[in-house]
Amino acid sequence: MAFSLPSSKYISFLTLILLFVYLYPLEWDWDRLKIFVSQPEEVSRFHLASSNHSFRAASTRVYNLTLAEEVLWPNGVQKTVLTINGLFPGPTIEVRSGDLLVVNVHNGLSEPTSLHWHGIRHPAGSNSQDGASGVTQCPIPAGADYTYRVQISPEQHGTFWYHSHYSYQRADGLFGALVVHAPASSDDSTRPHQDELRGVRSAKFKRDTRDDNSVVDQIMIVGDWYHRSGKQVTDWFQSLRSHGNEPVPDAVLNNGEQAFNCSKSLAKITCDPARGRTPTFTLHPQHRNVIRFINPGSIADIHLSFDSHLLRVFEADGTQIQPVTVKEVTIAPGQRYAVEVIRVDNSTLGKGRFWLRQRVNYEDFKYPNVALDLESKSILSYGRLGNVKSPRSTGWSDIKAEERFDALALQPLDPAARVLPPADDVVMMYVTTMIRTSTGNKPFGYVNQTTWKPSYSNPVLARTDVASSSKELIYSIKPRDTNASSSSIVLDIIVNNLEDGPHPFHLHGHHFWPLHTYEAPIGKGSYRWERPPTLPTTAPALRDTFVIPATGHAIFRVKFDTPGMWLFHCHVLVHLQAGMGLIFEVMGDRVPLEDRANAASSCTLANA
Repeated sequence: MAFSLPSSKYISFLTLILLFVYLYPLEWDWDRLKIFVSQPEEVSRFHLASSNHSFRAASTRVYNLTLAEEVLWPNGVQKTVLTINGLFPGPTIEVRSGDLLVVNVHNGLSEPTSLHWHGIRHPAGSNSQDGASGVTQCPIPAGADYTYRVQISPEQHGTFWYHSHYSYQRADGLFGALVVHAPASSDDSTRPHQDELRGVRSAKFKRDTRDDNSVVDQIMIVGDWYHRSGKQVTDWFQSLRSHGNEPVPDAVLNNGEQAFNCSKSLAKITCDPARGRTPTFTLHPQHRNVIRFINPGSIADIHLSFDSHLLRVFEADGTQIQPVTVKEVTIAPGQRYAVEVIRVDNSTLGKGRFWLRQRVNYEDFKYPNVALDLESKSILSYGRLGNVKSPRSTGWSDIKAEERFDALALQPLDPAARVLPPADDVVMMYVTTMIRTSTGNKPFGYVNQTTWKPSYSNPVLARTDVASSSKELIYSIKPRDTNASSSSIVLDIIVNNLEDGPHPFHLHGHHFWPLHTYEAPIGKGSYRWERPPTLPTTAPALRDTFVIPATGHAIFRVKFDTPGMWLFHCHVLVHLQAGMGLIFEVMGDRVPLEDRANAASSCTLANA
């Protein structure tokens, strides 16, 4: 009988079987396999590549950003969205400690703009790069180009973001993530740096032993969203119709997506449910899964929890903290947290889909909005993104008081950072929204009876003489001994909130220690000099955005060490637009003339 060779089709099939047996010899795990055949564009959009930055020397990194207005359907509802390089949210900027970040901005919008680098410290002489319109620069005119040169400190790394600091543009989508990677030599095992996401698609299949050095690191930009434009929302708030009530959002988006129920809206909108999509995120069963939360929203705190998973929080506003493990994290507008996702039931590791719950409280608002889903959801999947099955997981129902996330209790990871310097002086301020006959019975935000209205044609940094006025509250900070060469001043800032709603306050160019917060159970809870609280003697984790409770107060200790004009304001967008902000003039006589000239030159561009 003649001998015949197997057909080429049979050989190819046999080769394929042998290849897979070689790569994964013991057992099949289809969900795990599907991770690596997901659509590349879906995987890479919000994933980070630390190994591209941690292992190189500090250098100049150039990004070109083109701003535009595009009609999009983020959650199935049509809206004109402000995009960056055609993306919403904008592209993620990745650098490393010590880099010089050069950002060339082309303003393709129909109005001026500016970009603020939220949480980034600026070295002396570069206050003009902070991006605060009316404070450090004139806004970039429509159709014009502008270049920011942001020097990243060698000591700074973590999760940050960038966003418009002009008018109401943040509510229309003008923002994106900014991540500063630590160099690989950094000795900190609690945050991802070495072998951090060499690529989900290029990772090798592994057996059941977990490789803790491999990290899947991704961004989640989770915040509220209005179906109306930012201008419409702001105009409504500062009208007689609002009666001082903040506009309630219509939805919560995660990385610019969500699925909206069109039938719930009472407003006139253009809605197509087929264009909405439930955000889906892939986790790796054998790697560390790190997620960096950013809240770019206009008003709402977001309470984030993962079914069947704990959250090990290890970074807050760019500060590496002693890790805490919780079931839910609350993030206010402007804040950031980095967490490691920990699966509770390891017996089914690598299988299944789970809900990520994005909860908001109606207690935060003055009136109902039936369109708003109080617990919108995203999907966490250990399988491919294309899987259409909805999770059947259940949320946490037993979060005890001692298990709740306490932002005030966070401690810095570095023991040397726990030294708390004494305060040289105290600044007292009162913040509120008021309706006065002198302002046409329209609500305005106030700090110490002053409502901030920036001068877009004459920024504070460009002026030779700086003084407070009825439209600009400017607090001058100078060493007590004017002959001393001291390079810093430590202040306790006491912020009294006279309203029945919280205020997330953000300080530009510096971080602060949140020492104390108080919310009155009834009545007003302003600070009382005759009964001061007991403050901690060791430093908590440094923050750049923190919440002043409703009808209460907060005490922040700040080491002001960088000369310049630094804005301190509420990050609720309508409050900022209504005037709830002030400027700290830090050692104004030490601001270099070149920096003031840079601020002035931005106005030359605006007047060209």
